[in-house]
This record gives sequence, structure tokens and C-alpha cells, in this order.
Amino acid sequence: MAKTEILGIGDMRANYGRVREDMRTRTSRRMLVAAGAVLKRKAKAIAQANGSRRSGAMIANIAIKREAGAPAGTEQYHLGVRHGRNLTAKVKKSGAHLAVSNRGRIVKRYQDDPYYWRWVELGHKIVSRDPGKSKRARRRAATGTVPAKPFIAPALEQGRGEAVQAMDAKLREDLKKAGRT
Repeated sequence: MAKTEILGIGDMRANYGRVREDMRTRTSRRMLVAAGAVLKRKAKAIAQANGSRRSGAMIANIAIKREAGAPAGTEQYHLGVRHGRNLTAKVKKSGAHLAVSNRGRIVKRYQDDPYYWRWVELGHKIVSRDPGKSKRARRRAATGTVPAKPFIAPALEQGRGEAVQAMDAKLREDLKKAGRT
């Protein structure tokens, strides 16, 4: 694989050092959200180009999320697809219904819940629906695989430079607001 080099990181680090101490957390979060928005837009475009537009639920739920338990002194965000209990309140209210799980428990299911997004991103085995066999036997008897149609990994790869530019622009904007340009 070819080595990628991102230019401008050193300048951005020097500029970040000029941010006031009380503004660092806010500025770093704003920078990461700007970069995440670029990557999210790119992931949505790639998913649509891959043909993942049946219900639109997967594409609509591509999101960035701030990690609350990040190590001290760092900001961490995740790019992925909201599903299950992580769906927005609006989606949960619009199409929630009760169902019986395969273990016999009553669970809440949501309309347009893209629980399958990892299967699209990574590919999966084709497993028969034979109810007479156990789950383990069905997995062993899998005959083929469905190829992956990744959309998040290519977005991270293709949007890397653009994301760094968005971070730099947001940093310069915050420096200008603080009067430290």
C-alpha cells in the first residue's frame, strides 16, 4: 500500500498551541466535529453509490458521536451507523413495536432500524433459514458469502486530507474570534 502523507499537521499543531487554555476543549471539539461532518458526508455519498438505497434507513443514520469515556486530555469521536437503542428519539417514536425474539423474550423493534449495517460494511455468510437445525449447524452449513460493500472505511481513506483542511479552517476561525491570528 502506498504511504500517505498529510501536509499541514505541524502548522496546525503550532496554531493550536496559541489557543487560550480555557478555549482548548471547545476548539478541539469544534475541529473534530468539522472533520467528522466531512467524513460523514463522504460516507453517505459512497453508500448511495454502492446501491445501499432500499429504505434509506442506513444512509440516514450515518452519524458521528463523541465518546464520553475518552482518556483525559483527548477528544474522541466515532463514525458509524446509529441502530437499535441508539436511534434518535424521533425515529424511535415513529415506528416502535413489540416483537418476540428468537430466545422467546419480548423486545422493542424499530421501523427503519439499520441493524444490518455491519453486514453491508464487512460482508457476511449466507445462512439457511432451516428451523429444524440449531444455529451452530446452520452456520456450519453456510454455502456462500455476500461480498462487502464498504462505505465507512473508504470514506475515512478518501476524506482524510479534506478532514484535516476542515479542522484547520475551524482552528483558524477560533483563533480569529479570540484575536490571536
